[in-house]
Amino acid sequence: GADGSSGQFLKTDGSGALSFATPSYTQTYTEYSSQTVGGANSYATTITGNPKIIEVSLFRLRHVSSQNIMYRLSTSAAEVTSGYHDIGAYFKHDMSSFTSSRGNGQGQGCLVNYNFNNVDNLITGEAKFTRVSAGLYTWQAQYDHRFDSGRTGSDANDQYNLISKGHIEDFSSSGSGIVTQFRIFTSGGGNFTSGHVTVRGIA
Repeated sequence: GADGSSGQFLKTDGSGALSFATPSYTQTYTEYSSQTVGGANSYATTITGNPKIIEVSLFRLRHVSSQNIMYRLSTSAAEVTSGYHDIGAYFKHDMSSFTSSRGNGQGQGCLVNYNFNNVDNLITGEAKFTRVSAGLYTWQAQYDHRFDSGRTGSDANDQYNLISKGHIEDFSSSGSGIVTQFRIFTSGGGNFTSGHVTVRGIA
C-alpha cells in the first residue's frame, strides 16, 4: 500500500518483488562562464568535473577583420596542440553559394572557418563537444552569419549558414585526457570587438 517518496521509481528484482528506490544517476549541469567579449584575442574558461558534454554558445560575436574562430582544449599537463580533425563549410540561406575548407592534423580546432572580409560580420550559434573516452572528443556546430544592422551596400542583407564538425584524439603528451580548460581565439591575432560567449558542461 506504500507509494514511495517524491522522486523515487518502482523497481523489480526480476522475481516478482517490487519496491520503491531512488535513482542513482542525476544529471549535473554547470555554467562555467558567461561573458561579454571585446578588446582581446583570447578568452579561456576553466572546466571542472570532467563533463560528458561541453557546450559553447556564441552570440553576435565580432572581431576586427577576416579571422577564423579557433579553439583549444587543455588538460592539467598542457594545452593540446595536435590531433584536431575538422571540416567547416558556409553557404547562403538560398543555397546559391557553398564553400568548404579545413582538414586533418591541425594544431587547434576551428569553430568557424569563413572568408567574409568585413568587420561587420556577426556570428551566432552553438558548438557541442562530446567525450567518447579519456582524450577522445567528437564535436559539431552550427552558426548563423549576418551583417550588423548598420551595414549598407548590395550585400547588407546577405545571410549565411555555417557548419563545422570533427574530432580531437591526441592527448598523448597532455596527461590524463581530462579537460581542464577551453580557450577560444582568432586565427590571425586580431581581437574580438563585441559579442557574448557562454561555456557550459553536462556531467
